[in-house]
Amino acid sequence: MGQPLRKRAFAPLELVGVALLSLLTAVAQAQVLSVFSDEGRIIVMPGGSSTMPGTMVDGVNVSIDVEGEFRVYRAVFRGETHVAHVALDGPPRHMAFDPAQARFREVTSSLLVELDDYSRLNEVVEAIGGISGKSYGQLGFAIVQLPGTANPGEAAQALQGHAGVTAVQVQLSSPLNVPL
Repeated sequence: MGQPLRKRAFAPLELVGVALLSLLTAVAQAQVLSVFSDEGRIIVMPGGSSTMPGTMVDGVNVSIDVEGEFRVYRAVFRGETHVAHVALDGPPRHMAFDPAQARFREVTSSLLVELDDYSRLNEVVEAIGGISGKSYGQLGFAIVQLPGTANPGEAAQALQGHAGVTAVQVQLSSPLNVPL
């Protein structure tokens, strides 16, 4: 009689362990994503409070550390180390490394989406937990606004397999142009 109780007592823990391991694996794989922007393929790194040891993505070794008051994004590409510092206080910011320009850029919380049928835009917005969408069908795209906490790289990757979506691009913030 003791044996069946023991099996029942441990079975849920084993299931929880398997589910937790699956979740941790998915989170680790989802932290750094190679996606497209209007400037080509970029590597999107997560915001929030996460740190990450070196990971190789598209020939770039990327990592995230916390040093003092800053989250430090590093990318080692073609033998050179590129670094971006982001203050820990404030809203989470997602950074991307652009291998073509060998520099970091901030990723905005919006996606540019091309659809077969722009009347399905609300369905696309809901599928990724977006806040809103605005169709520019005559121009051939729509803009989907994401919550500030959402990872734009994950949302873009999720839409790549969505019915009716023909292309997705994350949007990068424009660099400040300061006159010299």
